[in-house]
Amino acid sequence: MFSEVTRRLAAKPILATMAAVLSIFIAILGLMLSVYAAQVMGRFTAHGQMGTLVTLSVGLVVAIAAEVTLRTLRHRLLEGICLTADDTLCVEVMSRVDESALGRAVGALEMVCGTYSAAKIAAFMDVSAVILYLTALWLLSPGIGVAATATMMVAIGVEVTLSRISTVASAGRDGTRGAIFAAPPDGRLIAAVIKWMDQGSRMARVCNARESAMGAANGLAYAFVLGVGAVMVVDGTLSPGTLFGIGLISSRAMGMALKATGVWADLRRAQPAMEAVIRFLSESRTASAPVGPAPTARTTSSPKTGAWGFSCLGQAFSLPTQANAPAHAGHGDPS
Repeated sequence: MFSEVTRRLAAKPILATMAAVLSIFIAILGLMLSVYAAQVMGRFTAHGQMGTLVTLSVGLVVAIAAEVTLRTLRHRLLEGICLTADDTLCVEVMSRVDESALGRAVGALEMVCGTYSAAKIAAFMDVSAVILYLTALWLLSPGIGVAATATMMVAIGVEVTLSRISTVASAGRDGTRGAIFAAPPDGRLIAAVIKWMDQGSRMARVCNARESAMGAANGLAYAFVLGVGAVMVVDGTLSPGTLFGIGLISSRAMGMALKATGVWADLRRAQPAMEAVIRFLSESRTASAPVGPAPTARTTSSPKTGAWGFSCLGQAFSLPTQANAPAHAGHGDPS
């Protein structure tokens, strides 16, 4: 499922390398809030010097501004990578699809291109920050590291389970929507519409339960880490300021890990569509290629006709191919 992501990054190695390097700096700057909290709780509250607080605050503002700037720059780099791949894919598909199916083709491409977007690739790159934050927690205190890692694994498991339930609910609703267009204009049509609306309500409840569960898991993980750290503070092995900073680090790592897990679930749902796109383009290009020694000899091979069918995010697509679509050899193969 990551083949398309790696293919897009490999197509622009310089931009991809720059985005990866920026991700490392972004991860480091993300620690500044925790450092600020630990220093304020440890130094300012102990001595009460306003100069220390002002200096720390200015440093934090500069770090946050730098992080926002680097995130914007990384997004622009990834956007350049994705837009190039999206343009190539759209030209390849739209030039081979029958005119009557252009609207459906645009909808399918929108799903595929929206899944492999700059924002979602950036979410995967933020996994480096999660690794950095967990490493910092383990170095500060192995006990805290164990607690943070364990709670993160549990939260990720809950997210994966709820994501699968949401996918099943979405697929069932899309199937019911397809039945609406196939139903005759009588009582069965009204029944199909009512069933589709009822399934929409159930799907909304599933999504709401998923968001609530993720918020609860993040809060419980934060509380668990603070509880373990509080015992260490009482034992004298950890300072209150360090504990406060540890709580911020663990909370941020948890949020990034859950976001990457959600993106991974989106890639799994869109994988069949991407494979169908690659297969369609490969078959279309093979069918339209010349046969024999003469470049213009096409007597034994003709462009593939028929329909290109696939399912994306629970929705079925069937796109009739163009009978004499030209091959655009100047564009890269998205496979």
